[in-house]
Amino acid sequence: MKTVVIKVEELSNESFKPYGDIIDRPNTSPDCCNEELALWCGISAVEIDHGIGQFCWLDVKSKRPFICNNFECHKNTSEAMIPISGQSIVLVAANNPAANLPDRDTIKAFFVDGTKGFNFKPGVWHWLPYPLSNQASFILVFKKDTPDEDLYIVDLNEKLDLSIKINL
Repeated sequence: MKTVVIKVEELSNESFKPYGDIIDRPNTSPDCCNEELALWCGISAVEIDHGIGQFCWLDVKSKRPFICNNFECHKNTSEAMIPISGQSIVLVAANNPAANLPDRDTIKAFFVDGTKGFNFKPGVWHWLPYPLSNQASFILVFKKDTPDEDLYIVDLNEKLDLSIKINL
């Protein structure tokens, strides 16, 4: 089996663009602003083929080895992850349409400092974030019933003869 060593990159609009949108406070004037709030609408869309989107809470509870042997994707919906606490590393890969598997040449690791969220495009492969502390918490946004109806998990060892080692 081949192990691919992936260097962690800075999470930015440009570096993450092939995989989705960064969810961050825009550098534009807010749509609504007063003494109590500033609101920017439409910073990223929840792409759903039909139905309704939902918010979920995710606690990633334990620090674990920086080795990834699985990826998941959702073909019909985007998935937004908005950090609430902690710092972590997130792994992503584009889809190889010929094999309908992660494209090993597009695998990236991003440092999530807790100040920005991200929205995976439909079909982007990813895995549970790797906390740099004892726990990291996220708000997830995706189509209702995605875990039951639109969750595809691949064993990288079995399907691609691959293991990913994250290099900080």
